[in-house]
Amino acid sequence: MSVANDILNGVGLWIAREERANERDDAAIRSVLEAVNSTKRYLASLDRGEPVNRESEGTLVDLWTNASVHIRRTDLDLSVRLQEKAEYWTNPENWPGDDEAENRIQIDRISRDARNLLKGS
Repeated sequence: MSVANDILNGVGLWIAREERANERDDAAIRSVLEAVNSTKRYLASLDRGEPVNRESEGTLVDLWTNASVHIRRTDLDLSVRLQEKAEYWTNPENWPGDDEAENRIQIDRISRDARNLLKGS
């Protein structure tokens, strides 16, 4: 009976670990999507002619940094790129468009990568 209990306990622990890992991955993807969507909203406001808002840009820095840390166990390459996106938002005027493309931190590219994570790709 002890062996059976040990096996059941082991299976239970494995399932609990898998559930925690899935929850962690979901939270990581959610944080990336929040950063993407907040950035898209801010860019849309700029497209409508609203003035640059440094406070909003500071919030974007925080969102991208948070997303970078959360996603690191799921996708290290994306994590590094998200931190670069956070650095971009510290002073966007200092980043020529070519740097954004070269570092693969364009919002559409990151958005596509986040959607792929949602699909499990």
